[in-house]
Amino acid sequence: MSDKKGTKPLPDPASIQQVLWLMVVHLCRKVLFVDPNIKVGIYIMLVFFGSILGDVLPIPNSYFSRKDNMFNVYFVKLSWGWTMACVGSFVYLTSSVYSCGDQTKIRKHMLRLLFATFMWLFWTNLFVNIEESYGYCSKAIIRSNKKQCLTKGLTWNSFSLSGHTFILIYCTLIIMEEAKALISWEAIKDHLRNEDHNRSNEENVSATPLDSLSAEQLLYVREKYEKFTPYIRISFVLMTMLAVIWDVMLMATIIYFHSTPEKFVAGVIAVLLWFFSYRFLFNRKLLGVPLPGEGTFRYMNPFQPLQTMHLRRASLISKNEKTPTFMGMPLSPQKGVAEANTTKFQSTPEASRPTVARQ
Repeated sequence: MSDKKGTKPLPDPASIQQVLWLMVVHLCRKVLFVDPNIKVGIYIMLVFFGSILGDVLPIPNSYFSRKDNMFNVYFVKLSWGWTMACVGSFVYLTSSVYSCGDQTKIRKHMLRLLFATFMWLFWTNLFVNIEESYGYCSKAIIRSNKKQCLTKGLTWNSFSLSGHTFILIYCTLIIMEEAKALISWEAIKDHLRNEDHNRSNEENVSATPLDSLSAEQLLYVREKYEKFTPYIRISFVLMTMLAVIWDVMLMATIIYFHSTPEKFVAGVIAVLLWFFSYRFLFNRKLLGVPLPGEGTFRYMNPFQPLQTMHLRRASLISKNEKTPTFMGMPLSPQKGVAEANTTKFQSTPEASRPTVARQ
């Protein structure tokens, strides 16, 4: 590190293990950091047109057409538990860091998953009630219901909304939304290093997102960031694996199970529920519940709204200029862009205080 005053400290050299982890996380980002609006459009088209093709084409049976296949028995039927376990761990660990251990703020972030669980219970039970209340047995039986009908080896005819289509789409969209907390997560380490340098420097310094934190809060963030980040990365990888499994099993459901209307209506309900939750309810904070990544300090890009955080950092670079990149990230940010970003950051009152002379 240079002894020259005003020079920012350099990051420590990364180990091979850290580089490998960053490569794995980068691949997972490619899966989860897709624009949810695009993913929703793909889901709607797949469910509609894929279901029609599955109804009219003689698609041969496969391992996934069996209801007792391993992925259906051990994953799809327990999909909500798997999703909440992985996403819940991820939300708790990340919110503990960017909320500086404030239990009230952490609970508010966990409320998103509690709300999602309530919606899941409500809609899945409604699907079951619709199927049982408005169905009929293939052969008239006195006081027949679905259970009695199936027990006698008969068929229960009803409009059976696809619970698998609903839960697989809803779980994947929740994973994609909650995963946004990892955007710019690695930058917190740089902010911590720069803030330590700023607080020990007597000259004018540029503010950081951690500038408004107290010494105790800064110490807490540093300790928990170093302690929780490995587990956060593991949770992120597991969330990615679940999202891939849910998409594969959704395709199996589209091809082999239920009718087109049953799958399409269930898929639309899942999409509308996601939109109501993350684009309306949480975005407007109508229940006082924040979006992922909103906490005591703002470690994400401070001069862009959180809703656009999925855009790649490379989009800030002029298309007319060439900059070397590694895993989609610029190796050396351009001077003009860096200066513009610094100016915008310092002019954002919510993100930081203006540059001041430290006494």
